[in-house]
Amino acid sequence: MIGKFIGLVINQYNMARFANINGKKVKVSEYDTRLMLSLRDVIPNDISYTRLYLKKKKDAPEGKLRDFYNTKDNSGLVRKIFTTFLKAVLIEIAVGRCKFIIPSKGRGNPSIYMGYMKDAAVKYKRKTKRLQQFDLLQTDYKVPYLKYKFSEFSQRKPLEIYVNKNIYNKIIEYANSGANFSQRPRDIEYFLPYIYEEFSYIEERNLKLLLKDCFKKLQWHLRRGEEVRCIDGEGEIRFFRPLGVRHDKIMKKVVKKRLTRERNKKNESIRKSIQ
Repeated sequence: MIGKFIGLVINQYNMARFANINGKKVKVSEYDTRLMLSLRDVIPNDISYTRLYLKKKKDAPEGKLRDFYNTKDNSGLVRKIFTTFLKAVLIEIAVGRCKFIIPSKGRGNPSIYMGYMKDAAVKYKRKTKRLQQFDLLQTDYKVPYLKYKFSEFSQRKPLEIYVNKNIYNKIIEYANSGANFSQRPRDIEYFLPYIYEEFSYIEERNLKLLLKDCFKKLQWHLRRGEEVRCIDGEGEIRFFRPLGVRHDKIMKKVVKKRLTRERNKKNESIRKSIQ
């Protein structure tokens, strides 16, 4: 039993909803996370892509981009830069300072902001004792939850954002203080100085362009119904669709479309190479 439990913990980032433990069907995850894309799917290894942005400054130590992140084409570094920026954004929102306007060419202004659970969900989770960390008297029975909005004009429901323990604890602490979460808009420029300091050996202009392009890639997948997981040493950040019991059924259809699109793309590439 202990060995099986350890196995579940080790594989917690690639879970089906249920696992067979000692012959019994046990629920181990709210959603089948195997249906989600990883950040590697969104930003795949591509040496021609990374060469567009990752140009070292003259004072950068020899081999730093490659050796520090153990990647031949620097794609691992691109994902590291994006994850670092994303966590900086989520922490600012978690401590009640702003909402983030995602860089976009259109007028829709997609955003990440602090929303709230629906009253029915709060009542259900109170009954199942899943909101004990929150002082509901202080929060006026409102439970905060990070959300991703596709556009100001979109009728699509916002995605919900699951975060690691560090960020989640900051949300709990701020909510229990009784203060309101600010909806003051902040764009990419507000957060860039932190990234410039963290990755000072890369040209600032290239970092800005790179981050904009990463968000463009993320949005491309999210708008097509995909869900995305970003995993690093601090845990997981997950963009997912709050579909309740219908979640896995609908996501299997999304995955089927994804695989069909990838197969058609591969077949087209083979056809062109033959001609």
